[in-house]
Amino acid sequence: MSFPQFAFNNVKRNARAYFAYYLSSSFMVMVFFTYALFIFHPDINKTELGHTTMLVILIMEYIIYIFSFLFVLYSIGAFLKARNKEFGILTILGAEQGQISRLVFIENMIIGASSIVTGIGSGLILSKLFLLLSAKVVGMEKLGLYLPVKAVLLTVAAFAMLFIAISAFTLILI
Repeated sequence: MSFPQFAFNNVKRNARAYFAYYLSSSFMVMVFFTYALFIFHPDINKTELGHTTMLVILIMEYIIYIFSFLFVLYSIGAFLKARNKEFGILTILGAEQGQISRLVFIENMIIGASSIVTGIGSGLILSKLFLLLSAKVVGMEKLGLYLPVKAVLLTVAAFAMLFIAISAFTLILI
């Protein structure tokens, strides 16, 4: 069994323990994605409030990203404290600190990647509802559904960087 397989099996076996971290990460990705979906909508600039609304939503997007970073960092910190016994057992079995750090890094990346996919998928499912509600706020009759390639790319890039940074930062916490 290779090391990435060990990490994947560890995530599968501890699915109940990882579920809260996974769910909170997916929710943050979904919220970020829905705002990005609104920002990149082609019909927003056609309204009187379009530029102002986009600016406000863009500021909110930055705030969401900062809170996402802090929230996911707190979640992973609490999760790592709960796993101290497991790390102790691995150390007794001969695992080195670098191996444990690598294991946690790979596990975080597995959870992060699946959270990104789930968050974007659920954001796509709820996108029509969000566009209907936001059209009312902006004062438009309706915002049509579109293929949000830019929003997907922004969300994937932003949260991939977030999960890599948090995974690297957790190495310090261990």
